[in-house]
Amino acid sequence: MLRETRERFSTARHSLGYYRCVAITARYYQRDPSPDDLIAAIETALAKVILRHPPLCCGIINEDKNDPAFVRLEFIDVLKCIDYRVLQFSTPEKYEKSLIEIIEHQHGQLWPDLHCRPGWKLIVVQDKKTRQGFDAVFAFHHAVADGLSGMVFHRSLIEALNDSAAVNMDNHILQIPDSIKLLPPIEEMIHFKISWRYFLSTIWDQLLRPKWLFPDPSPPWAAGICSPINVQNYRSRVKLVSIPENHVNTILGACREQKTTLTGLLHGLVVTSLASRVPDAASFTAVTPFSTRSLSGISSTEEMAVQFGGHISKQTSDIISAVRASSDPAQITEQVWKIAKNYKVEMAAETAKLPNDNLVGMIPYVSSIHSMYLSKMGKPRDNAYEVSNVGSLKNEDEEAQWRIGRVVFTQSGNATGAASAFNVASVVGGPLTISATWLEGDVEEKLVSDVMEDVQYALRCIADSKEVSLGQSN
Repeated sequence: MLRETRERFSTARHSLGYYRCVAITARYYQRDPSPDDLIAAIETALAKVILRHPPLCCGIINEDKNDPAFVRLEFIDVLKCIDYRVLQFSTPEKYEKSLIEIIEHQHGQLWPDLHCRPGWKLIVVQDKKTRQGFDAVFAFHHAVADGLSGMVFHRSLIEALNDSAAVNMDNHILQIPDSIKLLPPIEEMIHFKISWRYFLSTIWDQLLRPKWLFPDPSPPWAAGICSPINVQNYRSRVKLVSIPENHVNTILGACREQKTTLTGLLHGLVVTSLASRVPDAASFTAVTPFSTRSLSGISSTEEMAVQFGGHISKQTSDIISAVRASSDPAQITEQVWKIAKNYKVEMAAETAKLPNDNLVGMIPYVSSIHSMYLSKMGKPRDNAYEVSNVGSLKNEDEEAQWRIGRVVFTQSGNATGAASAFNVASVVGGPLTISATWLEGDVEEKLVSDVMEDVQYALRCIADSKEVSLGQSN
């Protein structure tokens, strides 16, 4: 079950301790609370999900080498894949704080014994006082799945919880059938083409251009350097804001009116906030992961896989200067939407040229991914931030016993990636959540908090049909 390219990036980062896991956390509610054992119900449902999705049936070998591979596990002890926590707090705010701490802790963990254990787990967190539902943290090695796959997992789990069919297990042991097969790797499903011009310009920009001879007149700000000390003291951080349903609909309507997307709007808000919060920054670069499933034909709602590319955008010194020159809310709002619309145009151009000339197609030319990541230590990082949006999850049967009321998307701190990531997920008919994640020491916590407060405040202004005036949140 050897796999190539994108998964190798994740195995290399994990083996070096630079990036550890992704997590999608869903809040489950039960319409009519049942006296039946919750763990038994979750265990049965989880077993069904495992058999449905081959990536959950695999371990990984040779992570620290250039030839990592997936291996089919003969069996999985399902109960050992579930970590059950019961919390008791006087207020919902204290429960939420503890939940975030659990997520932060999981993001800091490495996956042990991957040759014989799956690289994922389910943490079930329940409030002892109510016990009418639970939060399910599905945490997973990024080589196993991408962010959209985390949403697929929860779609499958809610379906399995609402299905009364039994599954064959012996003392919690689930036998994995020989017929389990992974989907082909991305480069077999999508034939990326790299032109000589793109190849040479990428090599020049990434490896060969002497900075002393060709200095960047407005070098992008990207927080601190890639720090081995921060990896040694690895602590992944999470901050979370929630946008209520009635605000979400208005915000999405405003995006449509402005002919842009929610992701584009978040770029506009983050950049505008950073321009104010980091006054000495000349420019910013950002990365936006995007799904390649439309090219490969893999379902975005039914199948787990690793299928994504990345778009790099740069907010130039001219753009940043224009933002800083905006002296009133109307001008600031105009700049936010301008950045948002420019992003949509850039992303449309990026996806239109696929499968030609994209960084994913350059991966086979990297001789040693471990060496590539090691070479980044002690050097400036490439991107200030990332915006990653896994979209919305819909409860297909509103009358079912179980439903999902909230989804939270988080990532571990990325030692060699963007200084911080802003991760977006939502439930149709429910709230939109935005998490900020980073590796402690890579960027100041106050800066992340200020940007998140600016984003939340600005979204509230847009929902109330008001002009945006960032900096008023403090």
